[in-house]
Formats: sequence, structure tokens, C-alpha cells
Amino acid sequence: MTLAPEGGAHQSVITPSVGLEQPQCIAWEPAFGQDLEWTLLYALGRLGRPDGSSSYFRLTTRPLDQSLAGLPQDPVAREQRRRDALAGGYLLRQSPSAPAVTLVAMGAVVPEALAAADELVNGGLAVDVVSLTSADLVFRASQARRGLLDGDDAILDRLFPPARVAPLVTVLDGHPHTLAFLGSVRGVPAASLGVADFGQSGDVDDLYRHFGIDADTIVGAALDLLG
Repeated sequence: MTLAPEGGAHQSVITPSVGLEQPQCIAWEPAFGQDLEWTLLYALGRLGRPDGSSSYFRLTTRPLDQSLAGLPQDPVAREQRRRDALAGGYLLRQSPSAPAVTLVAMGAVVPEALAAADELVNGGLAVDVVSLTSADLVFRASQARRGLLDGDDAILDRLFPPARVAPLVTVLDGHPHTLAFLGSVRGVPAASLGVADFGQSGDVDDLYRHFGIDADTIVGAALDLLG
């Protein structure tokens, strides 16, 4: 829906899932420019190697406020952010206390998740926000934790620390089932928001509301989980 002003032909609800399911290929959907730089350089470094892979990037022409990335100024913390981004995502906003709910967003809709978090915090709730750069890598980590794949599952504890377990609202500009597996990481209730139709052309804000990936819908989904 983010590309709706450019015409309905640009729309696809299935590509996040196709990217996740394509063998020998890492699917990426970073929200911010710094995340794109890190992941693109990593992807290029994986080409032409016996143990390498191809990569698929799902990007948008929507301008995003880059200050929302909240890049750490401390070199050690920034390096950890880079490592987390390359592993699949990072905890973008952490509440001072244990969260009542965690919002998980990928790609162009991260600003909506942050706006929803602000509204929930103003209502007295503690909220964490996770920004995913690759649902593909996080799913592989969840499979590795269950012994179904070889690999490192450490990113799961970085994204969803055991001491901060909370219900999840997931959101992306794509089919909602792409992120539906995340609730199983900690066995928590989850609401998955996304787009299950296409062919509309119009204002991005209006279409986000129409398909339920706007800040108000995220807030409503969070309150429903907590109710």
C-alpha cells in the first residue's frame, strides 16, 4: 500500500512471504537508511562464496524520518545495533519498566508503530518497539532454537528478552501471516496486522487506515490484547 500513489500495479501482499520462503536467499526489509547500508554491504559480501547466498530487498520510496532510528552515539552500542540489524532486527525503543505490550514492525510502517507506542505510553502503558530488518533471519533463528535448522538463535533473546515478555502486535505492509510466527518465540498472545488485499490507489494515510496498518489500528490491537 505504501506505493499506492504510484499505481495499483506496484502493490503486492505476498512478496514478504515469498522472500522468506525462497531457499538460498535472505529476504531483507529494512526501514532506515543506515540499516539498508549495513544489510546491503553484508548481502554483497555473501555473493560468489561457496557458503554464501543471494539476497532479496523489499524497499519503498516513502520518505521516512531518519531520526526515528535513534542510532546510538556510543561506538560499542552502535556496533551492537549493526550486529543486531544483520541478524534480523533490534529493540528500537525500550520502556523503563517491563512492557505491557511489544510492537513489532518491519519496513515502511515502523513510523506507525512508533506513533502507536507514543499514544499507548501517553495512556499509561509501558511499550517496547522492535524493528525487524529480516523476518527471514528471525524465523530461521526460531527454527534453530527448536533444533530444526543449524544456526544461531541469539537474536531471539535480543529482540524478546526473557525478562520483557509481553503480548505482541506485529505489523508490516504485506500479508499479516509473514510475522505471525513471532508469538511462538515466547508463547505469548499476538495480533498480526498487515494487508490481505490490493488494487487500491490513493493517499497512503487513507489506505493505511483502510487496511488497518495505521497507528490507530495498532493501538486498538494492543488494547484488545490487554483487555
